[in-house]
Amino acid sequence: MKNLIIIMGLLLGFATYAQNDRHDRIKALKVSFLTEELELTPAEAEKFWPIYNIYDKKMDDLRNRERELFKQKYGSAGAKNNFSEAEANKLITEYNDIIEKRYNLDSSLMSDLTKKLPAAKMVFLPEVEHKFGKKLWEEYRKRKK
Repeated sequence: MKNLIIIMGLLLGFATYAQNDRHDRIKALKVSFLTEELELTPAEAEKFWPIYNIYDKKMDDLRNRERELFKQKYGSAGAKNNFSEAEANKLITEYNDIIEKRYNLDSSLMSDLTKKLPAAKMVFLPEVEHKFGKKLWEEYRKRKK
C-alpha cells in the first residue's frame, strides 16, 4: 500500500512537470512568434515583454476564473446543473465581471504599450495573438492525428 502511494505521487509529479514543461515551451514559442511578427527590435522587446507578461498573467487568472464558472454550470458528465434564480443571477454577474475585466485589461495593455512603443506596431498585437492561437490549435490538431 505504501509503495502504491509513492508510485502515485511520482506519477502525479511527472504529470505536473510535463504540464509545466509544455506550458513553458508554448510560452517560449509565443515570445518568439510575437517578437518576430510585431518586428520588435531588441530595445522594443525589452520594453514590451515586462508589460505584456503582467497582462498575460492577469488574463490567465481570468481564464481560470471562467473555467471554474463553467465547472459550476455543468456537472462532471457535461449535464447542465439546475440553479435557483438567485444562483443563476450570481453566475451571470460573475461572468459579466470577467468580461468587463478582460475588456479593461485589453484597453490598459494597449494604453501602456503605446506609451513606450510605436502604436504603428502595437495596433497589430490583437491579430498577431489570434494568429498565434490559431497556429497553436492547428499544431495540436496535427499531433492528435
